[in-house]
Amino acid sequence: MLPEYFIPTDGLWEMPLWVAHLTALLDTAGIDSVFRDLSRTPAEPNACSEPLLEATTPGDLVLMSPLAQNFRLALDVAKHLEHAGRRVVLGGNMAPLAPDGAVHAVHRGQLDATFVRRLVGLASGAGGDLEKPLLPGLASERITWAPDYRHLGGYEGRVPLLRLNASHGCLYQCSFCGDAWSKQLTLVEKDALKQEVDELTGRFPDTRLFYIGDKTFGQSREAVANLLDVFRDRPGYRFIVQTHVMQVKDWIVDAMLELGVVAVELGFESADSQMLKRLNKLSRGLDDYTTKIHKLSDAGLKVVLNMMGGLDEETEAAHGQTVDWMRENSSALWLFNLYNFVPYPLTPDFPRLRERIFNWDFADWREDVPVVYRPQHVSPEASWDLFQEKIAAAHDIIRTPMTIPTSSAQEK
Repeated sequence: MLPEYFIPTDGLWEMPLWVAHLTALLDTAGIDSVFRDLSRTPAEPNACSEPLLEATTPGDLVLMSPLAQNFRLALDVAKHLEHAGRRVVLGGNMAPLAPDGAVHAVHRGQLDATFVRRLVGLASGAGGDLEKPLLPGLASERITWAPDYRHLGGYEGRVPLLRLNASHGCLYQCSFCGDAWSKQLTLVEKDALKQEVDELTGRFPDTRLFYIGDKTFGQSREAVANLLDVFRDRPGYRFIVQTHVMQVKDWIVDAMLELGVVAVELGFESADSQMLKRLNKLSRGLDDYTTKIHKLSDAGLKVVLNMMGGLDEETEAAHGQTVDWMRENSSALWLFNLYNFVPYPLTPDFPRLRERIFNWDFADWREDVPVVYRPQHVSPEASWDLFQEKIAAAHDIIRTPMTIPTSSAQEK
């Protein structure tokens, strides 16, 4: 079992990795930085502004990357900071929805050392918007620098796992995915990966579980080989990976076992292959998916389904097929991560769905509440009911003892 995989009610899944990446990039631009963790601060503009004002002086840049449910709060805090002479730079997947003039500068897209210098120059001057264009496919430039975790040492013992990327981005273009905006795959050089692992294992020596953050484990053979090389002489670590069903091949399974992978997350949005086709998710059909999850399970890997409700193309019939499939294949399923769809502005479907969004209160843009738009085939209320049925089916599966054809039975 993986007790680290389960998080206390008031605990954190992981530390804010973007801080470590941004810290290293700011270092390359010759800019010092500090970090303020507001996760335990009351979600109120004055309360959140106070520690930021104490840590900065007029003219300083304040970089924010808010989640959807904190977006309005971030804009309100930015107003306080701008009034006090700070210059707020907004990034993250909600940045495209920032009203004109709400912050000093907005960044869209990935960051590298060159773009950080340009962004700082822009923010230090008149402000405005900066967007890095992305060319689809494998990026010619690689990440040669390692994140710097000096601001995150206080998370030791507070998070159950460490996240590590051997590549960034994804080449698939699923229309509902909040990560599809990257359109490309950028590899991390092996030396940079080794440097990051050296720092992580030094700063967090008691954390032995790594979550490989590559959106699709196995899209790059080189990235997988780099992970194997870096951890070859570091025994005792275990790994969780996420991947696309199309990547589940013999060499991938062998590499997972060699690395020490114990759990594999796979997206499973629907048992209706035609629905997936309309959502631009590549698939060889339900039979192939079924074969792949049993292949992983039979190899001794725990299969975790990342399931999404509230999708625009979902019908009651497709939902019924999905729940039936879950129950029929329960013996191969260990755990479920369930999310209700949110039309984040960087999802490919956002322009198409925007006119059907009826709730622009960003506090409700969450993956554990009803959808904020009107799906094509069912009402928002009916969509929520279907999502609750998926949750109930998942609960039944993980709580039902699994019969093992040996002398005894054990719980999943």
